[in-house]
Amino acid sequence: MNIKIKISLLFIVGILTSCEDFLQEEPITFISDADYFITAGDARTAVDGVYRKLNDVQSRFWTVVDAYTDDQVSRTRGGNYDAFGTHTVTPSNPVFEQHNIYRDWWIGIGRANNVIAYVPAIDMDEVEKNMVLGEARALRALYYYQLVRAYGDMPMITEAVVEVADAQKPRSSVEEIYNQIIIPDLKFAEEWCRDGLHDGHITKWTAKLLLSEVYLTYAGYRRTSQGGFIQGDASNYALARDKAKEVIDNSPNSLNLVGSGNTPAFGMAWEDNNPFTKEAMLELSYVQTLGLGSWLSRESNGNGNGSGYWGRANNRPFSASGNNSTVRQMDFPGNIPSQGQQIPTPDFYDAFEPGDERLWSIMTKYETSGGETYVCQPTFRKFIDISYYLGEEGTNFQYTNSNIVLYRYADALLIYAEAQNEADGAPNTAAYKAVNDLRNRADLGNLNSGLSQTDFRNAVLQERRVELNAEFKRRFDLIRTNRLVDETTNINLDWTINQGSLSDYNNVFTPFYNGRPAWPDNEWLFPIPQSEMDLNKDNNWVQNKGY
Repeated sequence: MNIKIKISLLFIVGILTSCEDFLQEEPITFISDADYFITAGDARTAVDGVYRKLNDVQSRFWTVVDAYTDDQVSRTRGGNYDAFGTHTVTPSNPVFEQHNIYRDWWIGIGRANNVIAYVPAIDMDEVEKNMVLGEARALRALYYYQLVRAYGDMPMITEAVVEVADAQKPRSSVEEIYNQIIIPDLKFAEEWCRDGLHDGHITKWTAKLLLSEVYLTYAGYRRTSQGGFIQGDASNYALARDKAKEVIDNSPNSLNLVGSGNTPAFGMAWEDNNPFTKEAMLELSYVQTLGLGSWLSRESNGNGNGSGYWGRANNRPFSASGNNSTVRQMDFPGNIPSQGQQIPTPDFYDAFEPGDERLWSIMTKYETSGGETYVCQPTFRKFIDISYYLGEEGTNFQYTNSNIVLYRYADALLIYAEAQNEADGAPNTAAYKAVNDLRNRADLGNLNSGLSQTDFRNAVLQERRVELNAEFKRRFDLIRTNRLVDETTNINLDWTINQGSLSDYNNVFTPFYNGRPAWPDNEWLFPIPQSEMDLNKDNNWVQNKGY
């Protein structure tokens, strides 16, 4: 990865405070246009500061979104996500109050608003200016999109904050946020952001892809902040279909079709030292310096060794194939801590068809190019920096080098297939091709032709589960398709049934091991953090129903 790109994405210039704490009672005064926003370099530095918040929230927001769905659980009692497993979430939960999974989005919005307010007055090339503004607006749209999906109604803050009153707003409806901020911002971005492949910056094709998913989500089901259960306007399916088709037909992006070593083609997006492939459309960049590495490698392993799943420490699970090493001898040499904040479920393992190469996503065994074999308990491979697991020099959990992929060309294919089927009442040839391109890459055959709308819908959602796993989409998919309750109740949590465990493996915290209760209505949304409710008591904020 180009180091200049990395630094531009990840390094916040200290003087760019961007009113970060404007949700506190006494906002910090931002640096004004006269003092800071002077040159084209200032504009670029400012928008790079907006990007930074995507990285800051990765270790908590992205993973807690899918906590205790049918795909993801946590390992032990006492972790950050216990309340999500017991369905006892409160507005004072440490995930909200200490890990800033609400506040960080607002810091990003505040920074974006400053760019949008002050960059237009800078004397600079107009094309570059609009590109900067397009990236800022795309990021603001993305941040609001996460907020309304996770928390519901939000205040509409679209101007630079210069005094406390600018941040004291009532909550506006989700529909207003979509129609007045998210969709207009992405339309601006698709016109003005740069063309070409994603290199860490949002492109016009990133904006189009985000807009297609926004339309798909807006057409689906959700719960309102006060407990209503509604479905969006179905006309948005056609908008999602057409926007995704633009990406498929006209973008420079395409699927990775050739793998490397023991990495299948689709895994190239996560292969170490292979960032920003032609498939990537929004990817978070991490570097082994200044503590700017992703912590997901640290938090995604249920145990530092493979015992339990592969049997006792002195078990020799591969002796039949000539490997007489014990489980203990096959420990990864990187001294991996036993965090296990997010680990896969056996129910997710069951979702893969026989022969599906995407089962690579659940790592229990790793073979190096030199022939060494290492084992672990079930772990999301997409979160892992193998260099850290192998104990290579200069790596530790704060300095991992693996990027996080949020969106890629595969999203466009699956959004198109789903939206076309919903908009037109039945799948067309292009929708079948979109799904089959992914299945064929995974070494699977084509879908049966002639599927009904319902059967094709189910097939697409199945493909989304196995193709886009560990990409922070499962819970939102289940919500917008009204499957959250059905798919998360009484799921299989026993790794000894079909998944190859060589022992009675159960390395997961859940008080309902023999069956989960139905997902409660109020937890379709997160609560507004209690500290934010306290700060907005004069703005007539009402807490999300059920909290």
